Amino acid sequence: MSVKQHPARPISSRLQHWLLEGAPKPSEGYYKQPTAAHSSHPWWRVMCLTGVDYFSTLGYQPGIAALAAGALSPIATLVLVSLTLFGALPMYRRVAGESPHGDGSISMLERLLKGWTGKFVVLTLIGFVATGFVITITLSAADAAKHIVENPLAPDWLNSQIGLTLLLVGLLGAVFLRGFKEAIGIAVVLVVVYIGLNLVVIGQGISLIAQNPGLLAEWTGRIALDYATPAAVVVAALVVFPKLALGLSGFETGVVVMPLVRGWPGDSPQHPVGRIANSRKLLTTAALIMSVMLLSSSLVTTLLIPPSEFWPETTAQRELRGQARTIDVPLGNGDVYTYHVPERTGSFTERIQLEGKQGTIHLEVTVTPTPGGRLVQVTKEGGAANGRALAFLAHQNLGEWFGSLYDLSTILILWFAGASAMAGLLNITPRYLPRYGMAPDWARAVRPLVLIFTGVCVLVTLIFRADVNAQAGAYATGVLALMTSAAFAVMLSALAKRQLWAALGFGLVTAIFIYTATVTVLADLDGLVIAAFFIAAIVVVSLISRVFRSTELRAERVQADLEAQAIIRRLALGEIRLVANHRDSGSPFEYTQKQERMHRRTHLPNRDPVAFLEVSVPDASDFSDTLYVHGVEVGEHQVLRVQGTSIPNAIAALLLYIRDTTGKLPHVYFEWSERPLLRSALDFILYGEGDVPSLTHEVLRKAEPDPKRRPVVHVGG
Repeated sequence: MSVKQHPARPISSRLQHWLLEGAPKPSEGYYKQPTAAHSSHPWWRVMCLTGVDYFSTLGYQPGIAALAAGALSPIATLVLVSLTLFGALPMYRRVAGESPHGDGSISMLERLLKGWTGKFVVLTLIGFVATGFVITITLSAADAAKHIVENPLAPDWLNSQIGLTLLLVGLLGAVFLRGFKEAIGIAVVLVVVYIGLNLVVIGQGISLIAQNPGLLAEWTGRIALDYATPAAVVVAALVVFPKLALGLSGFETGVVVMPLVRGWPGDSPQHPVGRIANSRKLLTTAALIMSVMLLSSSLVTTLLIPPSEFWPETTAQRELRGQARTIDVPLGNGDVYTYHVPERTGSFTERIQLEGKQGTIHLEVTVTPTPGGRLVQVTKEGGAANGRALAFLAHQNLGEWFGSLYDLSTILILWFAGASAMAGLLNITPRYLPRYGMAPDWARAVRPLVLIFTGVCVLVTLIFRADVNAQAGAYATGVLALMTSAAFAVMLSALAKRQLWAALGFGLVTAIFIYTATVTVLADLDGLVIAAFFIAAIVVVSLISRVFRSTELRAERVQADLEAQAIIRRLALGEIRLVANHRDSGSPFEYTQKQERMHRRTHLPNRDPVAFLEVSVPDASDFSDTLYVHGVEVGEHQVLRVQGTSIPNAIAALLLYIRDTTGKLPHVYFEWSERPLLRSALDFILYGEGDVPSLTHEVLRKAEPDPKRRPVVHVGG
């Protein structure tokens, strides 16, 4: 007996199946919006989910603040906290009320800005969102790697900052390729443990400051030495505080996760009052916790850690010729050390330890002879608190074992922040792009997107060499661009509702965010470059997808009023014949002329009654919408007036609706367009018009593969 063997599928086929596994298959018929079901949770648990992103910035924020502002770090942080509590918090509490379904602040601008302008604004903002999420992944992984490298209990082979960062990014991508579901329970544990350990470290630091009042006096003395008046201190703090903008990163996430927040019994789906109230509790509590943590951590790290410990690694290199014997080495915060090369022959290396008011600084000097002189390279080691200020205090004040526990907690929450950011990236596409017809088919699947985003994160890590401080500006650019747009949207909303005082207040907040974003971008263009790359990629892919999907049916459903239904029923008594008309005056004479012309130019029978079909397009940039059909009688003529997103697609959808409701195939009659072919194609993409007869037939052909069940298109002229 022989056994029939089935040939194995080719590797390429299996790979394609694996990549596209779980992607929803496109359905025939009317276009359906993607929907998502969410389980709800108490607001404080959802706060922990946002907190893995928001609170985890404590892993690097105090060090970045000290590096950017020096002794002014606590004062600049106070400015940041003031903006948080009196600017960002009221702004996002309002966003929660106006966008309670997880669309965030972008949806507010989407509603306020119509047409293609609004679509391109949204695509641009999505580019900045993608920038923020990607840098969240790479920055969090880099800081987690920093905590591993600097841990005294870590083995020597775990000493590659770039290698460890790439490993963490790759591990994140691998987990999402296998299938990752965000667990709020894990987030709660991570946040509670992390905040608890931070309170211990900060509390110990405050205790040390209380026991040594001279530390406070020394700090105020350093400020008094550099700034003559309190006004100068305030001005300087206002100038440097934009560099601390990483501390504003959690608000947009807080409104995006609103569908997960449990509301009140009887909440309306359209305006869930309970969910809004609880989400505002989430935002307020998170902002208050973070404000206290930012202020206190900034104070203890600035007072207890020598400035040199915050400085990053730097390298100076110079070829000395002739009588030249010195090389200037930048140390940090504008300080420079002049190294005098000793009179020695041959190659040599020496280590130098500098002691001063900034703390202990270690230099490694390498001198190599060259044909014309000597090549001198001086490397300043990075400070032990660089990128890990609170971890430095944990090890120094509470012992290596507690410090290692703190490192482990920080590594886990930073990695989970990267997971949260990856989930955010994967949610951007289905939230906006499908509604615009701008999501290619493969974007429905998770795995291709994971591979793309992981590859981008690897590239960004290599570009920035896994340097925490180098990525801060790019991260802040993404965060501030989104918050600036949110402030602008809230201001426009207040103006639309004639709330002048609120509009004035949010206008001031918008101006502050514009200033902050401008200063940040001018100081570091990397974030703008990365955002520009994302924006260009998103716009190009979106437009290509829109072109290829333009001949889909693009109607979610058809809603005909009573008069339209009556006209359709009367037509169904015989052959259903519709004449497409572009309305001018809408007078009886116009319809009479049109009917006579169609009798001459097409084989429209004289004996059968006809109805005229007119389509208006309020916003051609929309991809799909409900098709509204109104029936009217103009003199002795019957007219069906349709409102849709595109004329050919709307006509095709109505014809299929008539077929399904009457059981008879309708006929539609057109005149040929006089427009050139290229202009017709552009008009169809941009304005929903174009070569209507041919495009209507193409939409019908795709929507109904069986010619026997397909409505009939007639063209003449």
